[in-house]
Amino acid sequence: MTREALTVGLDAGEGFLGRTRGNDITRFRCGGRRFVVVSHPDHVDHVLHSARLRYVKSNEYESIRAGAGISVLTDEGDSWATHRSALNPTFARRHLNGLTELMIDPIVDMNRRLVDQGDGAEFDMHDTMVDVTLRVLANALFSQDFGPLVDSVNDLIAQGMRKHEVLARLALWGLLPRRVYDGMIRLVRSDVRLPPPGRGLQNIVKSLDRAVEEVVDGRINQPTDDNDLLNALLRADGGSWPRQRVRDEAMTFMLAGHETAAVAMSWFWYLMALNDDARERMLIEVDTVLGDRRPCADDLGKLPWTTACVLETLRFFAPVWLLGREAIEDDVIAGHHIRQGTTVMIPVHHIHHDARWWPDPERFDPGRFVASGGNDPGSAAPNTRHRSAYIPFGGGRRVCIGQSFAAMEMVLIAATLSQRHTFDLKPGHPVELEAAITLRPKHGIRVIARRR
Repeated sequence: MTREALTVGLDAGEGFLGRTRGNDITRFRCGGRRFVVVSHPDHVDHVLHSARLRYVKSNEYESIRAGAGISVLTDEGDSWATHRSALNPTFARRHLNGLTELMIDPIVDMNRRLVDQGDGAEFDMHDTMVDVTLRVLANALFSQDFGPLVDSVNDLIAQGMRKHEVLARLALWGLLPRRVYDGMIRLVRSDVRLPPPGRGLQNIVKSLDRAVEEVVDGRINQPTDDNDLLNALLRADGGSWPRQRVRDEAMTFMLAGHETAAVAMSWFWYLMALNDDARERMLIEVDTVLGDRRPCADDLGKLPWTTACVLETLRFFAPVWLLGREAIEDDVIAGHHIRQGTTVMIPVHHIHHDARWWPDPERFDPGRFVASGGNDPGSAAPNTRHRSAYIPFGGGRRVCIGQSFAAMEMVLIAATLSQRHTFDLKPGHPVELEAAITLRPKHGIRVIARRR
């Protein structure tokens, strides 16, 4: 399937965003809510940077807060600033390098399992990426592979994401205002049975709670010196965080972290299969740098083309394809009055495919992210690009705290699996964009593994 056909699927599913083409500011109403869509990097910069104090995350994030709890993803105000500041050193690249061994183990194991399936094995790449990214996060968070528990948690997370989508659509129409979510947050972990669709979410949250809390309680009762993220959470601010906050941060990292990385890597293998030249250059780089040996933290800086392929995938199919902010006071964007309570939407996918910022935007060109300026004179070097023209992890102070972790994880997966295999698309299998919480492959991505 061509990229153009995939785009039609996205626009048809989210028609109001399609109208932003040719209009940098678009207004519309949905149910009882007012929306403004901004698609110029200058306007995005205003919302995410210069006027950030006038905005909070929009209602669409409330169902995540109801399920996963209050974390740096869902928190606001002084509480968010305090907790974010405490966690920033943990997610700095120098600290994450120490997690590399924990991240690599599940990836190497996945590579081994694919080898055992033999040459020509056919499977769903999206399911495989969901599995491996969840195991990577479990290892990095808790220094252990949950084994069979990962399979049950994986299923619960998938169900939870579907419940979240139902709640998000109700919120889009203004049927679930913020005060309703505030009540859900109090009730979801209580013994009071919520009405649908909250009941299904409540059951899932309680099951996930038991899985995560068992590990958290075990670590509290038997401390370790492991260099994992759970210990970082337990030691934050001198170990003063309540147990519930530690649980919420860990749960959010598992839910949000594995979903976005799995979707991004699914599209990565899809795009590699469609672009032989980019894939061949990546294979040469991987063979030159790694050969047959296990990768380590020092190798990440020696894989610039592999990294560029990952970054271009995040441009082409950004998993978080839409950002939402709610104005908490009146504002003005390029002369347009934004009333308090208005939801400002940032269409990441369309900004990433705007020819004003990305020459020949429908061409997959990892050279855009190489310091030399790319494969042709039309490619903009990274240091000359508008900072809000590339926002796969958001922007401003609320930029995703896990972006360095995600980038490391994706490059490690790309390089390690490429040591043993190439992956070709199964002929005839439909590949279609699904603009849900993330930009997923609706029918998965069936591939055929070829041994190298």
